[in-house]
Amino acid sequence: MPPSPQSILDQMRKALLLQRDGKPARARPIYEKLLKQDPGNAEVTSLLGLCFLEQGYPKRAVALFERAIFLAPGEPRYRINLIDALEALGDTEALLAASSQAANAIPDPALLHRQARLLNRAGRLPEALAAYDAALRAAADAVPDNLDMLVEFGQTLILAGKHEEAVRVLHFAVSTAPDHRLALLSLADALNQLHRGDEALKLLLGRSDAFEAETDAAYRLSLANALWSTGDYARALAETDRAIALGIVGSDARLLRGKALYHLGRFPEAVKELEQALAIDPARHETAMTLGLACLASGDLARGWKLAERRVEANLKGLIQRRFSRPTWQGEPLAGKTLMIWDDQGIGDVLRSASMFAELADQAGRLIVECHPKLVLLLARNFPQMTVRQRGHEGLNALMGGEDFDVQCAFGGLPALLRPDIAAFPATTATLTADAERVAALRERAPLGTPRPKVGLSWTSGNRVGQRGRSYLALEDLLPLLAIEEVDFVLLDYTDRTAEIAALQERTAFTLHRWDDLDLFDDLETVAALTSCMDLVISANTSVADMSGALGVPTWRFGPVTGTILLGQENPPWAPATRYLRLDPEHPAADIVPQLAADLRNWLGRR
Repeated sequence: MPPSPQSILDQMRKALLLQRDGKPARARPIYEKLLKQDPGNAEVTSLLGLCFLEQGYPKRAVALFERAIFLAPGEPRYRINLIDALEALGDTEALLAASSQAANAIPDPALLHRQARLLNRAGRLPEALAAYDAALRAAADAVPDNLDMLVEFGQTLILAGKHEEAVRVLHFAVSTAPDHRLALLSLADALNQLHRGDEALKLLLGRSDAFEAETDAAYRLSLANALWSTGDYARALAETDRAIALGIVGSDARLLRGKALYHLGRFPEAVKELEQALAIDPARHETAMTLGLACLASGDLARGWKLAERRVEANLKGLIQRRFSRPTWQGEPLAGKTLMIWDDQGIGDVLRSASMFAELADQAGRLIVECHPKLVLLLARNFPQMTVRQRGHEGLNALMGGEDFDVQCAFGGLPALLRPDIAAFPATTATLTADAERVAALRERAPLGTPRPKVGLSWTSGNRVGQRGRSYLALEDLLPLLAIEEVDFVLLDYTDRTAEIAALQERTAFTLHRWDDLDLFDDLETVAALTSCMDLVISANTSVADMSGALGVPTWRFGPVTGTILLGQENPPWAPATRYLRLDPEHPAADIVPQLAADLRNWLGRR
């Protein structure tokens, strides 16, 4: 006689109590007996699978969960149990397949959420984002109950580089739950990624009541990130130290501490800190790249260039990446071979790289330079021994057999091969020359042809986002220079400064010579000619200074203590005619102006 339904329920309750008390070995025989009596009971099948899983037999559990799903395909719990068992087995492909099958079979928020997490962990971010979106839509009527899922969605958007979308999602999460700790920290992270550190800082300080602010290590580290993003490196360092003292571990804190030390100009300490961060996570490209930069700033070029090239894997913002079928040049002999080199960053980087073109042309059977269109005429005239052309579509070139070179190399990879130490830098003052006819034509314009000293000025960049803005000036800051009457000042800035100049001239009388018919943005031959008319160039850390440096025009370049300009030297080895004035990282850039004014008066007195 078969057992009654009530008897089965009583036995199940007994087994469940044993299981919940952590005694799956005693619960198992009960479930096994019940299954002999009722082989089609999906719930008992699943519970027996849980017993095996809890006892460390995931393979046997998998078979039982698959059987339970077969018996009751519409029950999401059985599919979640199967996913747990496959995860315990470590079978990633089977795990992803099962989660996908489950999510397709049942549009259940929990299943979709689980699939999103697994895809995220596997690094399949586009699919993870789609799964999070589907899960949130499935839970649309209960979003306040699924805020953790919403925050995970925002975090995954950050990982995928979709920072604007992440800010929108996380702003919604914070508006729904203003005290949600993880939502606040994630929103601050997204804002920092967008160089909106001031907003992140305001958010964290304004909502400090949502944290145990004095003891929350993650909060202190997030605060340090926001301070670093705004360029307040000293306070960022102090907050990072607080986070570490509170027990935070991992490479994040060490990396941030290293970056703060680097930007403060404390390079030996930065190297030591970044080495620790890299030891914790050797695969983290940002850490390796930053360590490379710190090594370069310390004068360790051989190690620095190699590590700094991890910028490619780090997908550094603004970096141009190209793919070719021809191999990358690694420094092997080039006799009889064609080398193609190509620009991977900005105009200034190309102008500095030009100091290596002649020696490469001497080594290679043929040298091809691919660059931004605005550079082609200037470089082709200066280096007739090489082929200069604007960069093309490398994928199409490979497809059509258009790769007319044997090896290729990005400009950023050249210093490691040609400038392994300071002794490898030539003492040549000028790498480029301006077109003589253009120079002569410009000297017909007053005051360019007069004997009065002419000083070219550039005080800012077209990109002042985030920390970059701290290294630039406003025109108003330069009024102490512009008041020096013995000088004719000339605008060399390549961006349109008309509005800034006009606004200041309404309040203050000064003269800054400029010509509306000269294109200083795209016509680099004219830029070179105008720069060559200067007796001195005073410039922020922009391509204006790179142009004057390449032309050998005496230049005073002011900028941060960081970067690949100084390479451990007092002045840039790339441009022997350039003097570098370091901005104090703990003070506003405008603090350099009194020194510029005093030095300019001394310069005039020596002429």
